[in-house]
Amino acid sequence: MRWKFWKLSALLLAAMLLVSGCLGDKPVLEPLEEGKGKIKVLYYSEESFYRQYGNYFNIKFPDIEFEVVGMEDLYSSDDYQEALKKMVEKHKPDVMLLSEDIFETFAEDGKLYGLDDIIAQEKFDLEDFMPGLIERIKSKGGGKLYGLAPSFYTRVLYYNEDLFKEHHIELPNNKMSWKDVLDLARRFSGIGSGEDQVYGYYQEYGNMSNLFQDIVSSSSLKQFDAKGEKLLINADGWKQAFTLATDALRSKAVYMPPKGEEAQFMNNNLFVQGKAAMMMSGTWLAQEIDNRSTYDKKAKKFAWNFVTGPIDPSSPDESAYVNLSEIYTVSADSANKRAAWEFVKFVNGNEMAKAASRSMMGSLPTRMKYKKDIAGKSSDPLYMLKPKSSSAYGWWNKHVPSAFYSTYDGMVQQALEAVIEKKKSVDEAVAELEAKGQAALTKAHEDEKARKAKEKGNESSSTGNGKSG
Repeated sequence: MRWKFWKLSALLLAAMLLVSGCLGDKPVLEPLEEGKGKIKVLYYSEESFYRQYGNYFNIKFPDIEFEVVGMEDLYSSDDYQEALKKMVEKHKPDVMLLSEDIFETFAEDGKLYGLDDIIAQEKFDLEDFMPGLIERIKSKGGGKLYGLAPSFYTRVLYYNEDLFKEHHIELPNNKMSWKDVLDLARRFSGIGSGEDQVYGYYQEYGNMSNLFQDIVSSSSLKQFDAKGEKLLINADGWKQAFTLATDALRSKAVYMPPKGEEAQFMNNNLFVQGKAAMMMSGTWLAQEIDNRSTYDKKAKKFAWNFVTGPIDPSSPDESAYVNLSEIYTVSADSANKRAAWEFVKFVNGNEMAKAASRSMMGSLPTRMKYKKDIAGKSSDPLYMLKPKSSSAYGWWNKHVPSAFYSTYDGMVQQALEAVIEKKKSVDEAVAELEAKGQAALTKAHEDEKARKAKEKGNESSSTGNGKSG
């Protein structure tokens, strides 16, 4: 009797293991039926979609059809994010191309399909992505992976090697702080005069607040509270950043193009002309430096290179200048998740990374296997730093109405000018900026609330009129 009991128990256990094994092997997403499917994709435009991805994908999956929802009309919208949300609600795309801030909002709102399980089951390679990339995307999805990015943009510190060597100044290094960079720039003060004057640092855009923004962006300073309703700038860290920027501008260590000059950017860029020792810019500048002689016969060639953009000494292995402008996602309510995932997987796979690396237009492949030299210079500084994982710091806040920034930028400019001209102390200027900025921020939120209420009222009225007809 006891023997029969143990035999029965063994059979039951075997059956349970068999059932659990079968369940474990069940695919997260059902396979495509005969390789067929249809995907609705949210992308810049239909033409650019097929040129960038659609034609390549259809070679591999010829029986999958696309319907492209173009985003051209969104760029003229007063509120891009709200307009995008309405477009998504109307068209219900299976795959969405999103920028980081909108990606984070959509993830919070439950609009995106989690990719962790399907990636684990299919053993999709995440190891080859640049350090910190997956962590950055997960940080914007509450710890879950809701999208993948095949490319990124970053800014680095370019330097004129000839100028440094001519004046016996040590070359820039990777992982310098903004203080290091501006101290180095100050060593070029007083070299040359008139047309032959040399500057230590060239500010890419002619606005004092741009330099200040760059300094703040690399730091761990918080400009707003978590809800984006309160300015937090009257603090020691902000005053130090203010002092750093105003001292550099006052001493002429930084050259600031006169207003309007930046519109003719390459014609007046002192770094490209060989008259400035350093500047921050994207990878596209590398080609511009070497190609200048083709359209400017007077241009003088010089030896140059680049290092990582300035870092925050408290997190020296992270960069604030990495931008993921294209994150590909699958909609949570998509009825075609398998086909949508196949597309997202393809866009972020080795085949497309290899193809993209052959014709880089400023962006860089996120897969390390396909990184390559830029204009003959090592790309190591471009991949050396992990992207900052947190979006709680820096200049921008997703909860702050975009209209606020244009008003606030002018206030920052005035505050910087007052300190440079010694009309106000840093303490006075920052205190006044916080008071005026807070009033502008409060008004921006009130205006935004009123605008949304009005839009909602108009929609309700429109819907009501439609029903009554």
